Amino acid sequence: MTTRGEGLWVTREKTKGNSVRTAYHHVMDAVLAALEEAAATGLMPPGGSHLLAVSGGADSMALLHGAAQSVRETGWRLSVGHVHHGWRGREADRDLAFVREHARRLGLPFCFRRRDARQETRALGLSPEAGARHARYAALREMAGEAGAERIATAHQRDDRLETYLLARERRAGLAGLAGVKRERADGVVRPMLGVSRSKILDFLGARAIGYRRDASNGDLRLSRNRVRREIARLLEEGAEDSFAEMMREVERLSRERDAIGRRFAREIEPRIFRGPGAVLADAFSLEDCELPLLRRAVEEAARPFALPGRPPLTGREREQIVARLVAGLDFRFEAGRRIRFERRGPILSVHVRPPGRAGEPSPGNNPPKRSVMLVPGPAVPLTAVPKE
Repeated sequence: MTTRGEGLWVTREKTKGNSVRTAYHHVMDAVLAALEEAAATGLMPPGGSHLLAVSGGADSMALLHGAAQSVRETGWRLSVGHVHHGWRGREADRDLAFVREHARRLGLPFCFRRRDARQETRALGLSPEAGARHARYAALREMAGEAGAERIATAHQRDDRLETYLLARERRAGLAGLAGVKRERADGVVRPMLGVSRSKILDFLGARAIGYRRDASNGDLRLSRNRVRREIARLLEEGAEDSFAEMMREVERLSRERDAIGRRFAREIEPRIFRGPGAVLADAFSLEDCELPLLRRAVEEAARPFALPGRPPLTGREREQIVARLVAGLDFRFEAGRRIRFERRGPILSVHVRPPGRAGEPSPGNNPPKRSVMLVPGPAVPLTAVPKE
């Protein structure tokens, strides 16, 4: 049975006999086992200080209460962080008060930040989803610093991975996009619940009568993720569990492949990339001889320091054009997004922000269909010159 107040949902299951006890232990394992694994693998090191990112929704409330329940075994020093995005008026204020009260009941330090996500979205030229995400992670990093936290734990779960995969497939993204969110990021953000399904999270909350907030904007189908989420729910209602499971296996496979490439990149390629003030330099000879997945990763990482806030450093088409030129072994100059300049001169590949032109001088264009403008003499290399992943 599900009861609903204004923005607050509580799930309770009526059972008979000893089934309550059995169900409790079953759902306890789903969430708490994931957190136990996070401690055992060092994703959230035992005894460490961790900031829990809690919006008040179902997933983050399971993270909050599951982590608090795990403190005795893990020795975690927890704090709670909440971001008010400046959207949804009084409902967002109620979210803030709701999370603050749960943190108080659990005896955990609480901090929050208010952000004008709409203003940041307009200023950076991002979509509403990307603008809110940029504002949220910037605020979480601030709060982690204030709390002395070494990790920021978010409540991304299994269904989020599938949503990301389907969105990336629509955009024809490469491996990095299709593999979905990472379990651990370089900036200290970790996702300990990626293996837990939404249904198990709701069972966890229902067994403990823990309420959660519902964001009304989740029903806005103008947002691409909400549209995909609705489609996944429809498939599950129609009994398409086999298709769902097959897609999840594909996501797992892609994730393992991405992580394996990441480890090889750190071991074999990263030592050959030198980051200095205003430029990244790399050994072009070694890059042109490495395998394509590693070369693609090297191109992306070399450009990453110069990416605009909330945006990828270059498009997949731009990346493939640069990869093709490196494989060809010739000197070249190429600009990604009319901003980030890749330039090869003999053994050196340099990457930096394009210097500003003279007043009134038009910016050179990039990437008309099937070709890319070269800024030195020579024909563009067709995309078909490089095999796909």
